[in-house]
Amino acid sequence: MPTYEFCCQESECKYEWEEWLSMTAPNPESCPKCNKSSVKKLISLGSKGVVELTGQDLVDKTKADIRKLKQDAAGSEKVYANLLGETKYQDLQVRMDRQKRR
Repeated sequence: MPTYEFCCQESECKYEWEEWLSMTAPNPESCPKCNKSSVKKLISLGSKGVVELTGQDLVDKTKADIRKLKQDAAGSEKVYANLLGETKYQDLQVRMDRQKRR
């Protein structure tokens, strides 16, 4: 069954909710929170909310994600260790410790 999103139009309520309804089922007549009959069906991206990027948009998004990941790794040892993998991170730490002792 598809998921539909609804919003109460009452200015003091504005409650938003989702419902699983068959395609032939009528929309709800009242808000489940305030019980007033000012319900509006919202436009939805679907339950997954997936937007696919292509071309230059995909390239730009990938580069931005990589920059952010580099910043996160530089700022947090935990993120850096997760990116390298536990074994490689420990090996790197051992080598760095040995170099400091010399």
